[in-house]
Amino acid sequence: MPPMTVERRKILLVDDEPQILKTSMLNLQASGLQGILTLSDSSRVMALLAQEPVAVVVLDLRMPKVSGLELLPNIVKEYPDIPVILVTANDEIETVVEAMKMGAFDYLVKPVEASRLVSSVRKALEMRSMARELSSLKHYMLADRLDHPDVFASIVTGDKKMRAVFQYVEVVAPTREPIMVIGETGVGKEPIARAIHRLSGCKGDFIALNVAGLDDNMFTDTLFGHKKGAFTGADVSRDGLI
Repeated sequence: MPPMTVERRKILLVDDEPQILKTSMLNLQASGLQGILTLSDSSRVMALLAQEPVAVVVLDLRMPKVSGLELLPNIVKEYPDIPVILVTANDEIETVVEAMKMGAFDYLVKPVEASRLVSSVRKALEMRSMARELSSLKHYMLADRLDHPDVFASIVTGDKKMRAVFQYVEVVAPTREPIMVIGETGVGKEPIARAIHRLSGCKGDFIALNVAGLDDNMFTDTLFGHKKGAFTGADVSRDGLI
């Protein structure tokens, strides 16, 4: 079975100052965010959005050629699912209020703090992911759609609620959001987790680990292993499961 397409979450930074673009990109990458695109020519924004699967746009308000304020309504109209974060100067608050009414997701004031930039981008990504998830789930439910029934073949059921769970799993599996499966012993948490892994498109083996009987130190050692001499009794190095 081919895996489902993993949601690509590229972040587009638009500013006419190359140094600001570089600093912003490094700050986002340092926080673990990847897929950063930068653009100093604002006149090319709409063409790039037509070619690249951009998830969030961070847009400077004042730029030559085409300003952020001019671009905003076009982005909102053509790509309503892409959150737009505006970057503005201190004396442009009234303009920002107007921009928020036009559909901007958030705004940042120059000089932009790294933590504020990262926080805003993460919130925008989460909002987009939730919106896409709800839209996909609605479509699945209305069409009673299940694209990969073979993934759930090990779970024998004819219950409509379980089919709804399968549909939800197909929606959320390709995202990069953490997923927690809860339930009493024997309800099938591990088969559901295996299905999520198969549908996720992630590389690597699925590893099932029962941590109920492990204390913190043993849990860490089981997952990550240790080097020889790391603690008393560590006579040899040991590879962890991860």
